Amino acid sequence: MSQLLLRVTVTSTVYCLSDMRSPWGFRVAARPSPAFHILTSGSAWLEVDGEPSGLRLQAGDLVVLPRGDGHQLRDRRDGRVVWLDDILAATPPVNGRLNYGGGGERAELICGGFVIEQLTARPLLEALPQVVHLRGHEGRAPEWLSGLIRMISVEMASSAPGTEAVVSRLTDALLAQALRAHLLAGDRGNSSAVGDTQVARALRLIRQRPEERWSVPKLAAAVGLSRSAFAERFRSATGETPMQNLTRYRLFQAANYLLNSDAAVGEIARRTGYDSDASISKAFRRHYGTSPGAYRKAGRKSPIQG
Repeated sequence: MSQLLLRVTVTSTVYCLSDMRSPWGFRVAARPSPAFHILTSGSAWLEVDGEPSGLRLQAGDLVVLPRGDGHQLRDRRDGRVVWLDDILAATPPVNGRLNYGGGGERAELICGGFVIEQLTARPLLEALPQVVHLRGHEGRAPEWLSGLIRMISVEMASSAPGTEAVVSRLTDALLAQALRAHLLAGDRGNSSAVGDTQVARALRLIRQRPEERWSVPKLAAAVGLSRSAFAERFRSATGETPMQNLTRYRLFQAANYLLNSDAAVGEIARRTGYDSDASISKAFRRHYGTSPGAYRKAGRKSPIQG
């Protein structure tokens, strides 16, 4: 896990402390980097592009959008939303604080985005769900998050020399902690996150034996379902087809082998279910936009490798 998290390095952070009064609502355009929102008081609705249902947020909650999908936040589900860029242009933040909305119930958020090293971080981010949601308890954030919120808030309010660099380091820690908490709790591959136990069994098979020559009929038979029922239930539970999930996980594992072992590309292909170094290289380039060799070289040059 340490090797995975070290690959997600925050180089800079865009952030804002937002003081919202009902009615309020804003929309954020999709961006090629992770975004986050921490609700420190009040409540809100989060809706993410491509997700059929919204997410109710309470004070103490943290959400991270690993791939920066377009989304919107508002005080009530049927409320009006305005593009965040338009709000910032009309009412620029003062000392890092944005005041917006009507005169009703108050909600306070810390909103921001991470600029990260995309090449080495992308495999982990691609393996995460669309939204990482860490819930507070009884209106309070977990202790580790509360401490980071306090430090980030104090630093943002101070406007002292070096504030941007310090906040970037703090949000680097915030992202690492959030991803660690999510990974420890289990992602969509665990039955705790997937209510359909047979789909969860299929996901465990994929993760335990990615080198197997899996097919939809073979996975369906392994979990005691017909092909059509399995395919439908898998997509309903995970948002993707069994083969999409298998490919994504195989390439995620391949990226880990490239960075954390000296195995040749052909050997990595065998371990992850590909016929040859040519077939894995083609799939890797299509998914990550670079060759396995270039990815390994870039990772080995990273300062975290010493």
